[in-house]
Amino acid sequence: MMSVSYDTAVEMIDAAASALGIADGSTDEYDGMGPYQVLVSTIISQKISEACTRRICSELFSAYPSAVDVYRADPAEIERIIWSSRYHGQKTRAIVSATKAIVEGYGGEVPDDLEGLLALPGVGRKTAACVMKYGFGRESVIVDSHIGRVCRRTGIFDGRSADAVQRDIEESIPEGMWGRLDRAFITLGRECCRPKNPDCNDCPISEMCQKNP
Repeated sequence: MMSVSYDTAVEMIDAAASALGIADGSTDEYDGMGPYQVLVSTIISQKISEACTRRICSELFSAYPSAVDVYRADPAEIERIIWSSRYHGQKTRAIVSATKAIVEGYGGEVPDDLEGLLALPGVGRKTAACVMKYGFGRESVIVDSHIGRVCRRTGIFDGRSADAVQRDIEESIPEGMWGRLDRAFITLGRECCRPKNPDCNDCPISEMCQKNP
């Protein structure tokens, strides 16, 4: 549920995006990746940095670029490559299970609808939204830990779970602003609105913030 007025929410999103130099929802994180690689990259990215994700994915996709390649690979080799990722065993199982479903159920092509993506083993709403947006170029709401934290701390939304905040954004914020909110709040969460010791002095929307950390 939106905890501030619509105009205030839009003002905060626009102010954060402007101050951080973000004009749209573009990202370097998934540049050059197809839907399958976006899916796998998103699974690997959980709880690790973007730089670490890029390094791991570069090695993984150099060796196994497609779903069929991963399907034919030894899972132990996949786990070896992503070993430096946190929860590497869990992530390997998710990648292998989703890949099996894609190859055996969809001929190696990632389903291009939300329902089909969410039906894949190990694929949640965030991963599905990332694939829809960065793999298929369709506007989608993505809520990671940074976006959820910024939304709650600023008072824009008060949903306690990522799914709740995602639904709130979809229902309250125009689709044309989703990409701007996505990149602005991710950057804000990394640079200022950190989980511990947030830097409110340098936050571009601190004066509009409705709640203190």
